[in-house]
Amino acid sequence: MKKPMVKDIILSLLAVMMVLAILTLIRDSGNYIGKTYFDSDSFNEEVRGFESSIVSLILAVPDIEEIKKNITVTTEEIDEHRYRFGSLQDQLDSIKYQYEGRTDDASIAERNKKMEDITKNFEDNVHVADKVRLEKEKQVDEYFLTLERRKNEFLNGDTGFIYSLKNKETGEKFTNGDMNTKFAYKKEYSSKSNYLRRNVVNESIDNSWYVQNLIGYGFPQFEGTIAISEASIKNGNRADSYQYFKKEERFFFGILILGVLAAITFIFLWRKDKTHFQHEEGKRKYRSLPIDVQWILFFVSVFIVYTATNELRNGILHYGGYDIPIFTLIIAILTAALVFYQREWLKVDFESFDWKNTLLYSWFKSLEGFFLKRTIGVQTLIMLIVIFFWGFGTMMVFWEPSIIIVWIPATILIGIPVLMFLLSRMSYLNRIMMKTEEMARGVIGNEVEVRGKSPIAEHAASLNGLRDRIKSSHSEQAKSERLKTELITNVSHDLRTPLTSIITYTDLLKNPSITDEERSSYIAILDKKSMRLKTLIEDLFEVSKMATGNIELDKRKVDLTQLLQQAIAEHQEDIDKSGLDYRVAIGTKPIMSYVDGQKWWRVLDNLIINTLKYALPNTRVYINLDQVDGEAIFVIKNIAKYELGNDVNELTERFKRADTSRHTDGSGLGLAIAQSIVDLHGGSLRMEVDGDLFKVTVKIAVII
Repeated sequence: MKKPMVKDIILSLLAVMMVLAILTLIRDSGNYIGKTYFDSDSFNEEVRGFESSIVSLILAVPDIEEIKKNITVTTEEIDEHRYRFGSLQDQLDSIKYQYEGRTDDASIAERNKKMEDITKNFEDNVHVADKVRLEKEKQVDEYFLTLERRKNEFLNGDTGFIYSLKNKETGEKFTNGDMNTKFAYKKEYSSKSNYLRRNVVNESIDNSWYVQNLIGYGFPQFEGTIAISEASIKNGNRADSYQYFKKEERFFFGILILGVLAAITFIFLWRKDKTHFQHEEGKRKYRSLPIDVQWILFFVSVFIVYTATNELRNGILHYGGYDIPIFTLIIAILTAALVFYQREWLKVDFESFDWKNTLLYSWFKSLEGFFLKRTIGVQTLIMLIVIFFWGFGTMMVFWEPSIIIVWIPATILIGIPVLMFLLSRMSYLNRIMMKTEEMARGVIGNEVEVRGKSPIAEHAASLNGLRDRIKSSHSEQAKSERLKTELITNVSHDLRTPLTSIITYTDLLKNPSITDEERSSYIAILDKKSMRLKTLIEDLFEVSKMATGNIELDKRKVDLTQLLQQAIAEHQEDIDKSGLDYRVAIGTKPIMSYVDGQKWWRVLDNLIINTLKYALPNTRVYINLDQVDGEAIFVIKNIAKYELGNDVNELTERFKRADTSRHTDGSGLGLAIAQSIVDLHGGSLRMEVDGDLFKVTVKIAVII
């Protein structure tokens, strides 16, 4: 592990050297490639400064007396001076206030003199004009005092420049050295190469704009030469800056050469062994981040490498190599290594970019979720804005106390009402959350109070609806448990009764002393009980398959009218013996539907058998079949022999019988089987009880 890590660090160092060379070439090539010291930006800036200074301080210094002669005073300036401190009465009152309580003769005389002067200001324009002129002359004097000080500094400073210049208009010559010496640098001013011409006013001095207006804008022009001798370059004050430039130049080319060598070495090492920058644990953690975060980290790392390497360039090139930031170098190398690692980790994602696996997408979804309930989103946003500006305003009160004039009304009218509104909503929301937690623990409790029509109130109403459904679910669960217990009890009873008879009569048949007549009787009973048990088990198996949907229907076009007539005819003998009066209303018109004929016949059969077993003797049974609004409606109703109770839906439960004493031969599965078959066909079976009247209505779509 150590060898690959060392190799990665070496490659990172070489990469930093290459980046350093590229940055140096891009940013500094204009100063060193094909350039000399006299072409450098710093030297040219110095020349421009010398040109500006020599014109304004030596060659074209304006005459102070001529400038003062040009001073004029306008009416506006007179009025400005006159009313600078207010009206006449305001100024007089101010003087009186200043000298109030001072009763000595000198103070009184001084006060009177000032008041006379102020009064005269409002009476005599010439008096005011003289004052304004004195102020302007003072500004000119201040400018020339500063100009003289700058001139002395310029003359005492050894810039190394020598010059020989002539005013083109007046012919006046200016020189400060021997122009016959050997020059290292020379610049000519003429009609071909432009005259030396600069603003004669030094704009860095106070009041320069006013003096410029007095002088005017006709600037003189100069021709001649400025130069720097070779001796000055070798031994003078300029020798240090010249040698510093040459050292920077050597560093510049040295960095480029090292960059080329680093590039060659980098390519050689990279091609020699391509298993670089591998770190599985880092890759796993890195790839667990959102994709856009990965890319942000990558570009941030690249930026850090650029910034650190640029700082290295400044340290090496512009500080003479004496101030190389070692810590910055280490940061650049480590960050470059991180860039290479991330490059390897990111390669897999180029073709499998998933927008949904980005931090930006999660923020978008959060923002989308924030406004799912637009009212809540907008209200929350408004409250956040108000609270932000309220807090900002509170901070500004400490910075600028006068803002309290605005802050107090804003706090009373906006801040406090918004805060109270927020507290009220949060309090209401907390109550709803507490109620939700109670319901999660199974505690139903009372309904949540619904306040107003806000989204939170709508949520409270929804929570109340959920509470009602949970309460209903608990009731259904209790009912289901009760029916489950009854089912087990009924199944046990209905299976045990015929089974007990079979066991008993089987034991009796084992007795060799019974007569043939008795044997035949026992066998008949066994046959009956066996068939009873077989029918019970088959019905149970069939209703179980229907309940689980594990049954296939063979749907065909069937005439429901004819099918019902056949079912009634099948039981005609039992109907005649039952003592019941069947009133059948079936039309002669066929009613066609897509049903499984065998299964649908079972529905009709079970319902007819149900009336034979449980209808009160000597009463009427009504059977009706009709077509209404695209549906076949089959209705059968009778007077029950037994009390049915209030919950009619329990009659479709398995092994549920109206005869709770279970003395009849029914299995208790007839209505359950009928219900399942109708449901499988997409129809509906509905039972109604009105006292002892029992009514079943079956509906199924017909073919029109």
